[in-house]
Amino acid sequence: MVWLKQLAVSEKKYLLLFVLYSAMLAVTIIGQAYSIVKIVDSVFIQKSSFEAILPFAALLALAICTRLATQAALQLSANLYAGRVKTKVRQQLIAHWSTPSAKPTGEKIAILQHTVQELHGYYAHYIPQFIKTLTLPASIIITLFFVHPTSAIIMLITAPFIPLTYILVGIQTKAKSEQQLTKMNRFSSTFLEMLYGLQTLKLFGKAREQEQKLNEHNKQFTEATLTVLKIAFASTLFIELITTLGIGLVALEIGFRMIVFQTLTFAPAFFVLTLAPEYYQSLKELGAAFHTGRGSLAAAEILQDTLKTPKREPIWGTAHFAEPPSLALKNASIQYQQQEIGPITMHIPAKQTVAIIGPSGHGKTTILHMLAALIKPDAGQLFIDEKEQSTIEETKWRERMMLVSQKPYLFAATLRENLQMGANYSDEQLLEALQQVELTAWFGQLENGLETKIGEGGLGLSGGEQQRVALARAWLKKPSVLLLDEPTAALDVQTAEAVHQLIQQFHHRSTVVIVAHRYESIAHADMIYEVINGQLKKG
Repeated sequence: MVWLKQLAVSEKKYLLLFVLYSAMLAVTIIGQAYSIVKIVDSVFIQKSSFEAILPFAALLALAICTRLATQAALQLSANLYAGRVKTKVRQQLIAHWSTPSAKPTGEKIAILQHTVQELHGYYAHYIPQFIKTLTLPASIIITLFFVHPTSAIIMLITAPFIPLTYILVGIQTKAKSEQQLTKMNRFSSTFLEMLYGLQTLKLFGKAREQEQKLNEHNKQFTEATLTVLKIAFASTLFIELITTLGIGLVALEIGFRMIVFQTLTFAPAFFVLTLAPEYYQSLKELGAAFHTGRGSLAAAEILQDTLKTPKREPIWGTAHFAEPPSLALKNASIQYQQQEIGPITMHIPAKQTVAIIGPSGHGKTTILHMLAALIKPDAGQLFIDEKEQSTIEETKWRERMMLVSQKPYLFAATLRENLQMGANYSDEQLLEALQQVELTAWFGQLENGLETKIGEGGLGLSGGEQQRVALARAWLKKPSVLLLDEPTAALDVQTAEAVHQLIQQFHHRSTVVIVAHRYESIAHADMIYEVINGQLKKG
């Protein structure tokens, strides 16, 4: 809740706008009630002429128009306010994820889209309504104290029951909302990962199995949503009951004053009864907004936990290094929630090919990311050309290092643009690169050749084709440091053999590190390291 409030205060101009609009609403509502009372009293009680009520009719029309315009402006400002805050949170998440993390891509996208969107209710509804409720009911109560103090006292006594009920309900729904949001993120993440791997799943006959898994996540999310809605509907019914009783008590007291004791005239009585529903309606809206804002707490906790995870962003300097450089990790370690990797000490001489093997999930990719200077170890240090990584010039390192990940990313652009990556290669060089990774036959089937559009994330290409495009990038760039994460995992035997030959072209020309399972990928390695449970030993 503190984090949500800090974000709320960061956009002060919108908060000032909400105060201004709320004050205008209070004036227009009281003016509208006053105009209605004067018109009705003049026509039915005082028997005044039509000309006598014209000023009050004009005031009523002005009050109604101003009220509608102010409400529209308030809602528009609330949506803009929520949009600004959500943009800030998304920017914080993207900056936080600028370094690799253990969180799956599908879950990251679900958090960016759905979890951040859950904050909308807090900023677009609860905050504006909270400011509105501080202003409007207070203005009505102050006005009624000058007209009929007893009714004002009754309204003051009954008012706290409405927000109190919503607070009690909110406490009950918090845990349910967290469960609903967790299940929604899990469902979204599973769906996205399946979508990217659909072609591979169908190829290996696993589509039906994954469909059942997705249906199970969908069922859990539906049940969690219905539970939250059931509590919300029950609380709404209870609030309506309290509101009706509150207005009923005010009406009963006024009735006794007018009919039995005859101490109250028609005009002030009608004025109180006109403003009482407005008073309780504002409190009801605050309660509903509180319930909506309470649902945002679950999203806020997930976002805070995500942003609190160590960022591990490396620090850079200005020093240069020899090409190709040697690499070394000295007592480097990283602590995840469920696993500790390290301390790792390893030395990779320049122009040597080193293989890292071991079971999945034991830390091979994390070690590769440390060698790539994508993440900073919690302890220990990376040395490049026997210099601390923090002293090396970042731009030079990024230019001469290339990491081919297990799931390379392709952009929504042409094949040419995906291969060039901002560089300028001739068509002959591009075609030769495709030939080196056994993509010549596939390229021949493309109607638009190098201008063929590729979908975001490589949509439309198989996992093997995406991997080979990434390897073609490496052949074009010819980096002095080449880091490969399972380069042949998604390839058939024939293509894998061609990729092995491609990798051998970097042998004794570049510093190469290969993370692999297949023996063929490490057959020409100068050194082999094995990773077991985050610990490294020389093979």
